[in-house]
Amino acid sequence: MKKITLAIIVIFFSSMTFAQLHLGIKGGVTMNKLTANISDVVEAAKTGYQLGAFVRIGDKWHLQPEVYFTAKPGQIEFTTPSLDNPNEKFNITEEITFQSFDIPVLVGFRLLKIPGGNIRLQAGPVASFVTNTKITISKDGVELPEDQIFDSFNDFNWAAQFGVGVDVLFLTIDLRYELGLSNLYNKSVTTNEDRTYKNNVFFLSVGWKIF
Repeated sequence: MKKITLAIIVIFFSSMTFAQLHLGIKGGVTMNKLTANISDVVEAAKTGYQLGAFVRIGDKWHLQPEVYFTAKPGQIEFTTPSLDNPNEKFNITEEITFQSFDIPVLVGFRLLKIPGGNIRLQAGPVASFVTNTKITISKDGVELPEDQIFDSFNDFNWAAQFGVGVDVLFLTIDLRYELGLSNLYNKSVTTNEDRTYKNNVFFLSVGWKIF
């Protein structure tokens, strides 16, 4: 059994050693829809951006780790009763932008060869390290000052990405969807209210394979 395991390890690292290796940079736009488990919520998609780099190891089957900085803005609107008078209700608009370093590790498969390139599928997990969360809250159209905003959000979350890509010569184009797996919300300091916020993002990016 030990000899078989050792042989598998040797074969694996040998194949990785001789596998095709590409390094590149990428940039793109995001379209994020922030979702929340709030009654009668209206969710609006917002555009953001991403900038980073990738490594691709392999040919038909490949492994593609990436790292990039991304901005994911989102907006939700809902109605909430007043704490002082339950019969009085306010219209609340929350605009939240998450800025983070995202690290996807994708497994890909070359679906089809085309002149000068190929079409591929990719999927895998994403670790997101949030560096900044900008929150703007308006009540009945009036923006609240920062000292009246007590919501807090987690600095780390998980997601899953899947999508399709096209390689043409030294260019690589990707269209992906990112499904949020973690709850971004970390409760309100004042109300201790449990909510679930998640990012659901479409990416369109263009990369340049340096080698």
